Amino acid sequence: MIFRPEQTFGYDAYLTPLILGFLTLIPTLLTYSSKELTIRQLLFRKAIQLLLDIVIVIAVIFAESEINSETVTAAIGVSVSIVIVFAAVHVIEWTLERRTAKQLTEQLAEFQQRNSS
Repeated sequence: MIFRPEQTFGYDAYLTPLILGFLTLIPTLLTYSSKELTIRQLLFRKAIQLLLDIVIVIAVIFAESEINSETVTAAIGVSVSIVIVFAAVHVIEWTLERRTAKQLTEQLAEFQQRNSS
């Protein structure tokens, strides 16, 4: 308001977060399952989730841009960064879940030893 007092927000400023929130929800809904998935099913769904994440982010960022070599280069850079972040998040998630599973297994073994004696 200090630098551009004549500029005002329209309804699109209120609607945009809702639309972007819905778009980012689509890949997450794809990986939901009420039953436990096999490794192959989980990897397939994660691959589709990654692909959808890339498509949605690139579509939102470059929706109004014309396609030229600079735009394609930027889109490739954005795609690579999405893959890196996606992989990092899943590695961290796997590490934390593995640590939790190890702790639970150790606690279960101690519980079984105490109750079997």
